[in-house]
Amino acid sequence: MPGGQAEYVRVPKGNVGPFKVPGSLPDEKVLFLTDILPTAWQAVTNAQVTRGSTVAIYGAGPVGLLSAACARMLGAEQIFIVDHHPYRLRFAHQTYGAIPVNFDEVDAAEYIIENTAGHRGVDAVIDAIGFEAKGSLLETVMTNLKLEGSSGFALRQCIAAVRRGGVVSVPGVYAGPIHGFLFGDAFDKGLTFKMGQTHVHKFLPQLLEQIEEGNLSPEVIITHRMNLSDAAEGYRIFDKREEDCRKITLTP
Repeated sequence: MPGGQAEYVRVPKGNVGPFKVPGSLPDEKVLFLTDILPTAWQAVTNAQVTRGSTVAIYGAGPVGLLSAACARMLGAEQIFIVDHHPYRLRFAHQTYGAIPVNFDEVDAAEYIIENTAGHRGVDAVIDAIGFEAKGSLLETVMTNLKLEGSSGFALRQCIAAVRRGGVVSVPGVYAGPIHGFLFGDAFDKGLTFKMGQTHVHKFLPQLLEQIEEGNLSPEVIITHRMNLSDAAEGYRIFDKREEDCRKITLTP
C-alpha cells in the first residue's frame, strides 16, 4: 500500500448490482432502467393491466408518464391521466393517447366514472403521486404539525374512481399515518391494493428486451439535458415545473 493507501476498493455485492446492457444502445434509452421505468412497469403489472383494460393514472410526472407508456404497450383500451399541469397532460395525450383530466377543473374521480362504460369506473388505478398529493387545508395543517405523515387525497380519489372488484396500485411513496383513508369504502367495493418498493432487478431483462425491440422508448420524456455542474438549477426547474420540464438528465 504505497503511501498508506489501499490499492483496491471493495464494493459490497458488486457482483449482483450491475446489469449489463448492449453497447449498441444509447445511454438515454437505458438510463431509466435504474429506477423509474421498473417502477412504472411494476405499477402497471400490479394493476393487472392487459389488452382491453381501463386504467386511471394519478400523477403525470416521470413515473406516471412511463406508466401510461407501459399500459399502452400492454394494450389498455382506455387510459386516463390526472394532473393539473397542462403541459404534462398535453404530452400524455399526444404521446400515449391518454385522456387528460385536470383536477383543478373537475372532480377527477367523477369525470372518470362518467366516461367509462356503464359509469362503473376503471378496472384499475395507479397512484403515482403518493404522500406529496395536494390535499385539503386540514391535511396541510396536520402534515405541518407532524400529526400526519402523508396526504390521503390521491388514495381517496383512487378508491372512488375504480370499479367494484378493481385494483389500486400504489408506486407513489407514503410514510406515516394517513388522515381520511376510506377503508370502509375499499372494503365495500372489494378492492385489491398492491404496493411497495420496486423489484428493479426482477424486471430489468424483460424491460431491456422491450426497449431493444422498439416497444418502449422511455427517453422521450426527457426535456432537459444539462451539465452535472448545473444540477442545482436542474432540480429547481423540475421542482418549480418551469420550462415545461418533464425530466432532466445530467452529464458530467
